[in-house]
Amino acid sequence: DYRGRPVVVVFYLGYGCLHCAEQLKAIAKDYQSFREAGLEVIAISTDKQVNLKRALENLEGGFPFPLAADPELGVFRKYRCYDDFEKVPLHGTFLVDAKGRVRWQDISFEPFMNTQFLVKESKRLLSFEPETAPAVTVPITVLPAVTSAGR
Repeated sequence: DYRGRPVVVVFYLGYGCLHCAEQLKAIAKDYQSFREAGLEVIAISTDKQVNLKRALENLEGGFPFPLAADPELGVFRKYRCYDDFEKVPLHGTFLVDAKGRVRWQDISFEPFMNTQFLVKESKRLLSFEPETAPAVTVPITVLPAVTSAGR
């Protein structure tokens, strides 16, 4: 769905993670800045789709970007947002360019919170063509997005 457009992909640990809720709210607050920079945003959760929908129903205002479910953690693992030693998912934030190349990433036990830096750095990185090998894309296959934005 995002082929040909730059996208910020956020991996979060579900509705039970308060830090993740803070991160998603910060992104929602600055969502217009992301859009003005030409960026799409999608957030992928460890939740099952039914739990994701329930969490959205309990959230006042919702999110202006789609939330997707990856309860089997297949996409989390493909993006290395999984600690194989501890056997736990990790927070991840990625900038993927229009050609499917990861241009910036942050993977950690804590979510990335500096949304203004992310917008600014995304604009900077997308302003030039990298001198690297051709992109190797990692397809994202998740359950249909559930959002309060009607997408």
